[in-house]
Amino acid sequence: MKMSEIAITEIELELRAACRHEIDEPALDTMFSWVRPEFERILDRVDGKKRWAEVGPRVREAGRHLGAFADFFASHAGAPDVGMEQLTQAMAMMRADCTVRAERTPVAWEFCPRVPVDVRAAQEYLRTIAPVPELVSRAG
Repeated sequence: MKMSEIAITEIELELRAACRHEIDEPALDTMFSWVRPEFERILDRVDGKKRWAEVGPRVREAGRHLGAFADFFASHAGAPDVGMEQLTQAMAMMRADCTVRAERTPVAWEFCPRVPVDVRAAQEYLRTIAPVPELVSRAG
């Protein structure tokens, strides 16, 4: 199995664990189709296993957040399951988080640069609750 597929499977497990609603499978497949090319580019290389060991914990955490956001949006809308709309809303929050935190955690942006969602409102919201990015200390 390719390293990218192992990673996506691990993220899917985290997403499902964080989401209490049933998930529309075609919608989930569509969402993963947005990120699969980047995962393949980053992880299906000679150093892919090492790279996943380095970034895997943070990316799996993002999967948990994605599932929790999708579940929240389904609950808020009174939806019977998590569908494309809820996954898109959750992905917008996650991608906005990636861009707002990019200075602190560059890997956050690396896996989702081409996700087709509008993140402007989510970015503005995140900037109001965390107006100053947390930068990694370079002193040493």
